[in-house]
This record gives sequence, C-alpha cells and structure tokens, in this order.
Amino acid sequence: MITEFELTAEHRSYRETVREFVESEVDPVIDEYEDAGEFPEDLVRQLGQEGLSGVPYPTEYGGAGLDYRSFAITNEELSRKWKLLAGAVNVIASLVGYPIYTEGEEWQREEWLQRACTGEWIVSLGMTEPGAGSDAASMETTADRDDDELVINGHKVWMTNGHVADFMLLVTKTEEGLTLVGLPEPRRHDGVEFVRNIPCMEGDTAIESEVRFHDVRVPAENIVGEPGRGLRYALEGLDIGRIGTAAQAVGVAQGAMEDSREFADEREQFGKPIREFQGVGFKLADMAMEVEAARLLTLSAADQRDRGERVTQEAAMAKAYATDAAMDVTTEAVQVHGSRGYSKDYDVERRMRVAKGMQIYEGTNEINRHVISTRMYE
Repeated sequence: MITEFELTAEHRSYRETVREFVESEVDPVIDEYEDAGEFPEDLVRQLGQEGLSGVPYPTEYGGAGLDYRSFAITNEELSRKWKLLAGAVNVIASLVGYPIYTEGEEWQREEWLQRACTGEWIVSLGMTEPGAGSDAASMETTADRDDDELVINGHKVWMTNGHVADFMLLVTKTEEGLTLVGLPEPRRHDGVEFVRNIPCMEGDTAIESEVRFHDVRVPAENIVGEPGRGLRYALEGLDIGRIGTAAQAVGVAQGAMEDSREFADEREQFGKPIREFQGVGFKLADMAMEVEAARLLTLSAADQRDRGERVTQEAAMAKAYATDAAMDVTTEAVQVHGSRGYSKDYDVERRMRVAKGMQIYEGTNEINRHVISTRMYE
C-alpha cells in the first residue's frame, strides 16, 4: 500500500547539490559525447568521486551513507539531463552492489563494492542470455567447480557497460542452482570474448554488450552469498533497480516537460505563443499530472524501502507506471515541438528513444504487471 512520506530539508538540499553538479559538469558536454557516439567513461568515474554512485551504502564501503529517497533523487536529477549516467549509478546500487553488500563476504564489500562506489571500477551485470530474459531460471551459463576454482562457460547479452567494465557480476548455473560469481578485471582474463556492442535505440553512447565466456577461471571464493541462491539475490536487487529506473523515468519525463514548456512559450503561430492553444496547453497539463504521479509513486516506494520493508509490488508499480508515463510525456513532447521534435536538433527526440528502453529493461512492464497482479492475491 502507498504510505505517507516526506522529503526532508536535507533531501531538498541534496537535490540541489546533484542538480548543480549536473548543470555544471554534465549538461555542457552531453552533445559532445552524443555526437561522437562515445561512452562517457570519465564522467561515470567522476560520479563515484562525487559520492553519487554508492548513495545508499555506508561510507566505509565508499558510499554516501544516505537513504533510498536520496538514491531516487540522484537518478531523477541525472536523468533530467542525461539518463545514461543514471544507468551507471543504478547498476552499482542495485543488481551488482546490493547482493554484494547484503550477502557478500566482508572482503568482497571492502574490495569490490568500495571500488564500484568510488568510481575506481565500472561494473556490469551478466544476467540476460539469448534464450533467457524474463525467464531467468532458464539461464545456461555454467560455473563448474575444479578444486578451488570455478570454470565459467556461457553467453550473455545486454550487459550494460560490458566491454568497459572493470568488474562483472555473473548469474551462473552451478550444481546447487543459480549462483552469483564475481569476475574482476574481465578484460585481463583469457576466455572472455567481447562479441559486439548491441546497437540500440538509446544511441552509440550506451554500451550494451554481447559477451561469451570460454573456460574462464576464477577463485571459488568469488561466489557471492550461498551457492544456489543467486536468483533470489538478483530479484531482491531488482526491487532496488526498479525504484532507480522509475526515478530515471521521472527525470526523463521532467526534462521533456521542461523543454516543451519553454518551447511552447517561445514558439509563436498566428500571432501568439502556441501554449495559448488548448491543443498544446492541455498536453502540457497532462505531462505535469503524469510526472507528478510518477514521482509520488517512486518516492513512496523508496520511502517504504527506507523503513526496511520489502517493496517488490511497490517497486514494480513505480517502474511500470513511471516508464509508461515517460513514454507518454516524451511522445507528446515531440508532438509539441512539431518538425523540430522529429529532428536531432532538440533533446526531446533522444528522450523519447530513451523512454522506450525503460519500458523494457529491469523487467518488461508486462512482467511488472504480472508481479503486481500476483502480489494482489497474497
């Protein structure tokens, strides 16, 4: 159920801090990276140096020691200008960082999590396979025991940050069941084959890699948590990831709405700003309603997580609603901009492409609706 919550003065101050960083360090260089199709590796590492990558984790592991509402705010403010950076933050705090923090050995937290949170390492999750997407239990990548080592063989796709990653967390199949295995410095390992970066709608700055593993050897101590419980750990991390994705969607939609509001005030037809025409003004009103509703759902889920509650249903609600809202808002933003919105001269075109992806990753919105409907009967 939706609970009452509030953003404190500290949260509002933190939002301003993140926004100032984005306005000064990120916004001026977005077009440079986008035009070149270049992944912003330096900026991603800078996020860690600024304390924005490990927001919900303790300072002793390189985090900021803040809460999940702050984590949501970080994702929203980054995505308001450039969602790509928020994606890097999200994978650290959720699908990779969360199981290491909650289930990993102390040395794994001190070595792996700290390096990820501080920006020393860019990280990637190896979960999806050509034959296993939503049906995660069908994964076929194996990690066979050989004395005190594991031998990994398999094929992963859609590994965010894959070919630039300094650390991979792989979902593998062992004799006990699905198991999480850490792979530090994958580019130095024999048998790691970077097949290609998958072309996607978000553009060439986004790295979604296809990777094969051929007899890759790692110490058996690189298992995270108990062997055979990897899927459970991953799904718990997915709750956090869905809150982050919902917040990203809010930021993308907020940015598109701001662009549209400014354009509708400046663009004149028939002697007056187009915002004065109901056909445009009502679109702006609908945008504002959807953005605010999505933000409230997202912050409510984050607040419940801060209270220590399991948020599987709430995170699924926030993710599905917010990303659908982002798709609606960005599509209408392109319409408000007319022919300009259809061109790459304006950001709304990119925002619309980004919004489509958010409806698919971290569980398609159909899967999220399945999660919601199933939980309604529990």
